[in-house]
Amino acid sequence: MNEKDPFECTTCNTVEVGTLIRDDDTRVTLEIRDDEAISAQDMFSKIEQRALAVGSGNCKIQSETCKENGMTVIKAMLDFDCTAEKLIFEMSQR
Repeated sequence: MNEKDPFECTTCNTVEVGTLIRDDDTRVTLEIRDDEAISAQDMFSKIEQRALAVGSGNCKIQSETCKENGMTVIKAMLDFDCTAEKLIFEMSQR
């Protein structure tokens, strides 16, 4: 690596993984919005199941439900055991 620019590569088209993925990057925040509270909760339940199925299954999930402009909004934070589990979850959502 070049000492002046930590993101500059010495070989063509390569970057150190550590510049893109940090060890402490384990949290996913998301919002689910729907006109119907039941529909929003169904969507969130599916996301919860996927998160708990990844890796160790120890994902810590916090959420709150509120109303905004007549819509049900579920705000959630998923905290995985490690960055790899977070990445696997995010890729499964696409």
